[in-house]
Amino acid sequence: MSIKAARVSVDFSDRPDVIELLRVQAAHTGKSQKSIILEALEAYFLHHLENKLLLKAAEKTFTEWNNPDDEIYNKL
Repeated sequence: MSIKAARVSVDFSDRPDVIELLRVQAAHTGKSQKSIILEALEAYFLHHLENKLLLKAAEKTFTEWNNPDDEIYNKL
């Protein structure tokens, strides 16, 4: 599977506070704005992946509740 290079543009003109936070963080840490954005995106996707994995694991726990004899409790 080949991955093509991509350029992504995001307009933050409606969020000057975010732009300023990014600039301050980059200056404070000595990192590029790009690296800070990449770290934030990686953390975001990792968090969501962890949540999906936890939900998948939890599904197995509740399969025992999928019992026709327990249908009566659904009407309570």
